[in-house]
Amino acid sequence: MSGPPYPLTRADTIHIVTAFNPGGRNATARANLRAQQALLHSIGRRGLEWWPAVGGDRAGTHAEISAAVVGMDDAQARALGWRFGQDAVFAWSSASWRLLDCADTAHDVVIAGWHAAPHAPPSHRLSGSPAA
Repeated sequence: MSGPPYPLTRADTIHIVTAFNPGGRNATARANLRAQQALLHSIGRRGLEWWPAVGGDRAGTHAEISAAVVGMDDAQARALGWRFGQDAVFAWSSASWRLLDCADTAHDVVIAGWHAAPHAPPSHRLSGSPAA
Protein backbone atom coordinates (compact mmCIF):
# COMPACT_ATOMS: atom_id res chain seq x y z
CA MET A 1 0.00 0.00 0.00
CA SER A 2 1.48 3.34 -1.00
CA GLY A 3 -0.16 5.31 1.80
CA PRO A 4 -3.48 6.37 3.19
CA PRO A 5 -6.03 8.09 0.91
CA TYR A 6 -5.98 11.21 3.06
CA PRO A 7 -3.35 13.79 4.02
CA LEU A 8 -1.72 12.48 7.18
CA THR A 9 1.29 14.45 8.31
CA ARG A 10 3.20 14.03 11.56
CA ALA A 11 1.11 16.82 13.11
CA ASP A 12 -2.31 15.52 11.96
CA THR A 13 -4.65 13.48 14.06
CA ILE A 14 -7.54 11.72 12.41
CA HIS A 15 -10.51 11.19 14.71
CA ILE A 16 -12.80 8.27 13.98
CA VAL A 17 -16.36 9.09 15.04
CA THR A 18 -19.64 7.24 14.60
CA ALA A 19 -23.24 7.85 15.59
CA PHE A 20 -24.15 4.14 15.50
CA ASN A 21 -25.65 2.45 18.57
CA PRO A 22 -25.67 5.44 20.96
CA GLY A 23 -25.34 4.64 24.64
CA GLY A 24 -23.93 1.21 23.81
CA ARG A 25 -27.39 -0.08 22.88
CA ASN A 26 -28.14 -1.72 19.56
CA ALA A 27 -30.27 0.62 17.47
CA THR A 28 -32.20 -0.30 14.35
CA ALA A 29 -30.43 0.04 11.02
CA ARG A 30 -32.74 2.92 10.14
CA ALA A 31 -32.05 4.78 13.41
CA ASN A 32 -28.29 4.25 13.01
CA LEU A 33 -28.28 5.56 9.44
CA ARG A 34 -30.40 8.57 10.42
CA ALA A 35 -28.03 9.37 13.31
CA GLN A 36 -24.99 8.92 11.06
CA GLN A 37 -26.47 11.36 8.53
CA ALA A 38 -26.94 13.90 11.34
CA LEU A 39 -23.31 13.37 12.38
CA LEU A 40 -22.07 13.91 8.81
CA HIS A 41 -24.21 17.03 8.54
CA SER A 42 -22.65 18.34 11.76
CA ILE A 43 -19.15 17.61 10.45
CA GLY A 44 -19.99 19.36 7.16
CA ARG A 45 -21.35 22.46 8.91
CA ARG A 46 -18.01 22.78 10.69
CA GLY A 47 -16.18 22.71 7.34
CA LEU A 48 -14.10 19.69 8.36
CA GLU A 49 -12.57 17.28 5.90
CA TRP A 50 -13.65 13.65 6.36
CA TRP A 51 -13.61 10.25 4.69
CA PRO A 52 -15.87 7.22 5.11
CA ALA A 53 -14.58 4.66 7.59
CA VAL A 54 -15.84 1.43 9.11
CA GLY A 55 -14.89 0.23 12.56
CA GLY A 56 -15.44 -3.28 13.75
CA ASP A 57 -14.22 -6.22 15.71
CA ARG A 58 -11.33 -8.38 14.58
CA ALA A 59 -13.58 -11.31 13.72
CA GLY A 60 -15.66 -9.17 11.38
CA THR A 61 -18.90 -9.96 13.18
CA HIS A 62 -19.66 -6.35 14.13
CA ALA A 63 -19.09 -3.19 12.10
CA GLU A 64 -20.19 0.42 12.39
CA ILE A 65 -20.12 3.05 9.66
CA SER A 66 -17.93 5.90 10.84
CA ALA A 67 -16.24 9.08 9.66
CA ALA A 68 -12.48 9.69 9.68
CA VAL A 69 -12.24 13.42 10.41
CA VAL A 70 -9.25 15.77 10.11
CA GLY A 71 -9.24 19.20 11.74
CA MET A 72 -10.46 18.59 15.28
CA ASP A 73 -8.50 18.42 18.48
CA ASP A 74 -9.18 15.67 21.03
CA ALA A 75 -11.58 17.81 23.07
CA GLN A 76 -13.66 18.64 20.00
CA ALA A 77 -13.73 15.00 18.92
CA ARG A 78 -14.83 13.90 22.40
CA ALA A 79 -17.57 16.54 22.46
CA LEU A 80 -18.83 15.45 19.04
CA GLY A 81 -18.86 11.80 20.09
CA TRP A 82 -20.67 12.71 23.33
CA ARG A 83 -23.28 14.71 21.40
CA PHE A 84 -24.08 11.57 19.39
CA GLY A 85 -24.24 9.28 22.42
CA GLN A 86 -20.85 7.64 22.05
CA ASP A 87 -18.76 6.33 24.92
CA ALA A 88 -15.51 6.90 23.03
CA VAL A 89 -13.89 8.00 19.78
CA PHE A 90 -10.58 6.98 18.25
CA ALA A 91 -7.63 9.30 17.64
CA TRP A 92 -5.21 8.11 14.97
CA SER A 93 -1.88 9.84 14.40
CA SER A 94 1.46 8.85 12.95
CA ALA A 95 2.61 7.97 16.48
CA SER A 96 -0.34 6.14 18.01
CA TRP A 97 -3.88 4.85 17.97
CA ARG A 98 -5.78 6.07 21.06
CA LEU A 99 -9.22 5.50 22.48
CA LEU A 100 -10.63 8.77 23.86
CA ASP A 101 -13.31 8.51 26.53
CA CYS A 102 -16.09 10.98 25.64
CA ALA A 103 -17.27 11.36 29.25
CA ASP A 104 -13.99 11.32 31.17
CA THR A 105 -11.21 13.35 29.57
CA ALA A 106 -8.64 12.07 32.05
CA HIS A 107 -8.71 8.50 30.70
CA ASP A 108 -7.17 7.63 27.36
CA VAL A 109 -6.02 4.19 26.42
CA VAL A 110 -2.83 4.46 24.37
CA ILE A 111 -2.11 1.68 21.95
CA ALA A 112 1.50 1.79 20.84
CA GLY A 113 1.58 1.92 17.08
CA TRP A 114 -0.71 0.76 14.33
CA HIS A 115 -0.63 -0.98 10.98
CA ALA A 116 -2.59 -0.22 7.82
CA ALA A 117 -3.21 -2.74 5.09
CA PRO A 118 -5.58 -2.84 2.14
CA HIS A 119 -8.66 -4.86 2.90
CA ALA A 120 -11.74 -5.14 0.73
CA PRO A 121 -15.05 -5.94 2.40
CA PRO A 122 -16.24 -9.49 1.67
CA SER A 123 -18.77 -8.22 -0.90
CA HIS A 124 -15.90 -6.80 -2.99
CA ARG A 125 -13.76 -9.94 -3.04
CA LEU A 126 -13.77 -12.12 -6.12
CA SER A 127 -15.40 -15.48 -5.68
CA GLY A 128 -12.83 -18.04 -4.62
CA SER A 129 -10.25 -15.42 -3.62
CA PRO A 130 -8.56 -15.97 -0.27
CA ALA A 131 -9.51 -13.62 2.54
CA ALA A 132 -7.25 -10.60 2.97
